[in-house]
Amino acid sequence: MPTQRRTGLIIPVPAADRLLDAVRERHRGAVRDVPAHVSVLYPFLPAEELDDSVAASLREVFAAHRPTEVEFATCHRRPGFVGLLPEPPDVLDALAAATRRRWPSMLPYGGAFGEDPGAHLTVAMGTGEATSAEIEAEVGGWLPLRARLETAWLVVYDGAWMVHSIFPFGG
Repeated sequence: MPTQRRTGLIIPVPAADRLLDAVRERHRGAVRDVPAHVSVLYPFLPAEELDDSVAASLREVFAAHRPTEVEFATCHRRPGFVGLLPEPPDVLDALAAATRRRWPSMLPYGGAFGEDPGAHLTVAMGTGEATSAEIEAEVGGWLPLRARLETAWLVVYDGAWMVHSIFPFGG
């Protein structure tokens, strides 16, 4: 469970919400209580540090990138994790890199997966190998998923994830 007042930058992927709902229904606790998304930077700044200058910087970063179409056709599984890989990943990787350049002290996932974990949409976490394999097989029937990505959300955890701010992509 996330720490109170922890924040993150995510790109919502509404096209995958039904998939996550289906997995959540069959595998309680495997899917996080946040809409389907690709993380740009998690964790982000502590909620107490969010101010007008941070919002202005985020508007600038996301306005510099165009809305994009992606396809999630590949499911990736490793111990305790099932996710979807976007094609093409370039735009999402560029957004993550631009954000990290602006806030270089903020490492994705606290550095647990290196400086560049790559863009992905998490389907399930914290599952055993058998459950992960089962989820991977179930997900295959939903693919490919196509999505138009147009905004980033700054979310804050305060007992539940809530959208703090929305930043449209430029274009």
